[in-house]
Amino acid sequence: MTNFRFIVCCLVFVVISAIGGYGAFLYEGIWEREQKLHLTEITNAQASAIERRLERSLSATYMLSHQIRYNHGDVDSFQDFAKETIRAIGGISNLQLAPQGVIRHIYPLKGNEKALGHNLLIDDRRKKEAQQAIKERMLTLAGPFQLVQGGIAVIGRNPVFLDKDGSDQFWGFASALIFLDTLLDVTDLKDLASKGYNYQLTRKHPDTGEWERFATSDNSLDLFQVTFPVRVPNSQWKLTLSRPLPSRPLALWQGVASSLCIGFLVSLLLSYILKEPERLRRIVAEKTDQLNELAFYDVLTGLVNRRLFMQQLDCELKLLQRSGSKAALMYLDLDDFKHVNDSLGHYAGDLLLVELAKRIKTTVRESDIVSRLGGDEYAILMMNIHSADDCKAVADQIISKIQEEIIIEGHHLTVGLSIGITVIPDDSIDLREMLNNADMALYESKRQGKNRATFFNYQLQQFAADRIQLEHELKYALNNNEFELYFQPIIRLKNRQVVMLEALLRWNHPEKGLIGPDQFIDIAEQCGLIIPMGGWVLEQACSTIVSALEQGEPCVPIAINISAKQLTNIDFAKEAKQILERYEVDPAMIEMEITESTIMENMEESLKQLNFLKELGCRFSIDDFGTGYSSLAQLKQLPVDTLKIDRSFVRDIEYDHHDRQIVEAVIAMSHRLGLSVVAEGVEDQYQLDFIDKSGCDLVQGYLFSKPVPYSDVDLHELVI
Repeated sequence: MTNFRFIVCCLVFVVISAIGGYGAFLYEGIWEREQKLHLTEITNAQASAIERRLERSLSATYMLSHQIRYNHGDVDSFQDFAKETIRAIGGISNLQLAPQGVIRHIYPLKGNEKALGHNLLIDDRRKKEAQQAIKERMLTLAGPFQLVQGGIAVIGRNPVFLDKDGSDQFWGFASALIFLDTLLDVTDLKDLASKGYNYQLTRKHPDTGEWERFATSDNSLDLFQVTFPVRVPNSQWKLTLSRPLPSRPLALWQGVASSLCIGFLVSLLLSYILKEPERLRRIVAEKTDQLNELAFYDVLTGLVNRRLFMQQLDCELKLLQRSGSKAALMYLDLDDFKHVNDSLGHYAGDLLLVELAKRIKTTVRESDIVSRLGGDEYAILMMNIHSADDCKAVADQIISKIQEEIIIEGHHLTVGLSIGITVIPDDSIDLREMLNNADMALYESKRQGKNRATFFNYQLQQFAADRIQLEHELKYALNNNEFELYFQPIIRLKNRQVVMLEALLRWNHPEKGLIGPDQFIDIAEQCGLIIPMGGWVLEQACSTIVSALEQGEPCVPIAINISAKQLTNIDFAKEAKQILERYEVDPAMIEMEITESTIMENMEESLKQLNFLKELGCRFSIDDFGTGYSSLAQLKQLPVDTLKIDRSFVRDIEYDHHDRQIVEAVIAMSHRLGLSVVAEGVEDQYQLDFIDKSGCDLVQGYLFSKPVPYSDVDLHELVI
């Protein structure tokens, strides 16, 4: 085995090294071809730019020739025509007319006077090209050459023939002179030279036939170069571009060395693999077990996860159908677990979930299946129960066990648990229906006040159906303006004057009549309709204020209630601002009432929304103060102006001295914090006198007025 492993490793080393070396050799060749191709593309682009510029500039001679033939040799309009042609085409130094080969007209003339009178067919050193143009009746290019008037240029001469007595007779030349610098300006050669490229333009001399250089960069050409032809009339030009060959990313010797190293390392690795196949098989088996654990068990608590629980539940249902025994499915959900996460952090929340899983597991039988479905939700499948009383007793034990004090990171916690129970097969034997039944029972436990166990019954099913129907009716009502606002006055005790109105929502149902918010607000909150409903309330409040001001009626601020769902909507503050701006209502005319529990649901996000609206000028009050979870430390963070004492404290102050003490303490504390106080639910004279004597600022209740339509509100009327 050792010899076999050695031979295999050697063969692998040789093969990998050979492949790597050959790859390095191929890479070097490909790299050089890529560099050559790149340089060729650049050279071709520059040569094409020169060709296009020459072709465009020389086209002016054809236009000039056509104009001469059109005017039968008359050149009176030459200056204007030449001026317009140079402006339109560009890149031309000047245009010339040479009747019978003698230059008589130049535009522009300034700086070119020395060229006038020059005979192209006799005096000019480039008369050969001129004579060739006449002979072949085609445009010829002369140059580059030194001009009489100074500078280096090329000139295109186009012979012009006029029809006289049925035959073509030579009239002269129409010429375009192009400075070499102007011609090269259309290229990127100068920029390329600044980047390390070198270039050279050459032409084949018409007399000697030898190649001569007429334009070049400051530095000489490098060995790595590309030459490309430049097509010009009756001549041959070449553009050569070069650059120093850049350093190779990987030299050949580096590639070979890398291949040897890789071959050696792969050989060592292969030797290690061949040497320890048993260890690898053992690792695979261990990892498989771990994956099964992750796939079917909750990582945090170690309980069965949702996937495995559903599989086991399906199997147990099939066994129940054959055996005829009973079972129970419980859904468990922690009450207000979000407050623990928000106040102590997610790590503390995880520790709490682990501890609760242990307590649930120790309360049930070993044969019962306990699962964590996700978040703070658990499920228990109790097999072989005799009656519903069996699982009720277990559920009560679990609730009692969970209520025992838990210490998490030094914090003493007491939590509640809600449970929904469905009995199998009494309630259903269908898996989907059974899960829905347990969920409805759990919802009913939450609705009844939490921290309790509730059995499924068909009334819950009807309740769920009614709830769905109510949701549909609410959507219809919102779209068809079935809601309206009633207003209850808020009175300042000092002068007994109405200083604010609280807007209260009513549903004018087409069949059931006027419905109070206690019958539909919770459903609207749960299904999300509270967000558009809250926007409608704000719009109606703004509309009421605007209408009163337009009619010259007295107007006081209006208080509206804000729900938790609205505050968790990240666009709430911006949308409220848009409504206020659309109705042009002073934000100080709107007071938004929020409850303690609303703020506590998401303290950080709520503060952002409230501070944004506070900066606009809106006012805030805490409604139902004393019934929530807020502390004085949290109260100090809130941008509130007013506290509203909940009616539950006002209702019994005549008989309950504890309520009287609470009311007095809240009023004193609020005044120390610079807040106004409103007492809600004042219904008799004793309550009013006590509230007034305690120093309360504002009051509202049936003693003064029930909520009424705005048309029935009388702001002038003096109250009790």
